[in-house]
Amino acid sequence: MSKLYFLGNSTNVQMFGAIITSEGKTVVIDGGVFGDRKQLEALLTEASDGHVDAWFFTHPHHDHIGAFYKIIKHSKVITVDKIYHHFPALDSLREYGSRYESEINLWEKLYARLEGELSDKVETVNEGDVYIFGSVKITVLRVYNENILNNFVNNSSTVLRIDGEAASVLILGDLGKEGGDDTLAKCERELLTCDYTQMAHHGQGGVKREFYEYIRPKCCLWPSPDWLFNNDNGDGFDTGPWQTVRTREWMDELGVTEHYAEKDGTKIIEI
Repeated sequence: MSKLYFLGNSTNVQMFGAIITSEGKTVVIDGGVFGDRKQLEALLTEASDGHVDAWFFTHPHHDHIGAFYKIIKHSKVITVDKIYHHFPALDSLREYGSRYESEINLWEKLYARLEGELSDKVETVNEGDVYIFGSVKITVLRVYNENILNNFVNNSSTVLRIDGEAASVLILGDLGKEGGDDTLAKCERELLTCDYTQMAHHGQGGVKREFYEYIRPKCCLWPSPDWLFNNDNGDGFDTGPWQTVRTREWMDELGVTEHYAEKDGTKIIEI
């Protein structure tokens, strides 16, 4: 049976990462922050002796690329065959992506490696592309739309559909409202309706309620540490500025009763 490891956080920071294993093939999606490197290395060593057939990225925020960057820079136990992404151009990231010099520096360092020593491993994905790993099919449903400048990096998220023999998974990355609308305009409902849905932007400030109403999630995967899942800024439940509890209420109203959250540790799902 193919498996998807929905990664728990090891640093109490919001992040997203997943590992898929199927018939001797191993795929990683995103991976988490810098501090998640050790967790990721340990899981990959256990699951595949450290060999990754394919590493997919949704978008280049540090909580999705950080662990990967540390691994390719320092790891002696992980090998990666192929890297798949559809990132914005570096100049666009500099102009629209961040006001923080540290984040821009990370992008510059990452792109230098992707375009340099790793260039023979890198493939740009496009809408409609299909990849097979064992008995798992990964379909690219949506990629970066250069016309969406608001919430630029989050809205550049690639949307992936994962189909195994037993279950399907929808990966939304950090998709925002505009990116969600773009996805709905491009995809038929049956492509977006899956057994498991990764909640956009850690379950808060992501796609609109109408997006979830349209796709009708069956089980929600929340890339959310406890403070974010409960909107707790230190003063108790739902006292913070985040919208996670509102999104949880949406899911209750839509009748979703099955939830898995990053805060509860790594969950292994048979797909």
